Amino acid sequence: MRSAILGTVLTVAAGLAVTAPPRAEAAVLVASCTATLSGSWSAPLDPGSTNAAQPETLQQSGPVGCFDDGGAPLVGGTMTRTTVLLAAQCTGIAYSDPSTTFITWSDGTVSTLSLGQAAVVTVLGNASTNGSGSMAPASAKFGGDAIDGAVMTTGPGCGTASGQTNVTSTVVFTLAR
Repeated sequence: MRSAILGTVLTVAAGLAVTAPPRAEAAVLVASCTATLSGSWSAPLDPGSTNAAQPETLQQSGPVGCFDDGGAPLVGGTMTRTTVLLAAQCTGIAYSDPSTTFITWSDGTVSTLSLGQAAVVTVLGNASTNGSGSMAPASAKFGGDAIDGAVMTTGPGCGTASGQTNVTSTVVFTLAR
């Protein structure tokens, strides 16, 4: 009798082990990337120091490099970013996404990024945006990987009569799957 009960318990336990739902796995860091982008607004931002919201388009491009968790280079290329904004301001609201962002890698292949804004902070007149998103699944490199990053943008002209025309952005992001 005891062996029959033990056999039944083992059979039930084995069945539970087979049907238990899989545990979610932690994301694995694939790469850390940095880019330095330069570009300009479609029209001067905040001419006359009014800080009035205005529609704008910001176009930027520059070198990007991605590294493994030990700091060894993985891949490099050129990041191109176009951001269309309905209500840009020098206070930092200007830097919200959505943007159209592409990376043309050194081997000629292309990856497309999708970014969403989490928060905008302005420190001493410089806007910083952090957010998350993903690489498009069909991207040549890092397809479908999750992105977590920040953008720090600087440029002269905000708060002046002529307004801001040119900006430089430092983009730092990680890729995980």
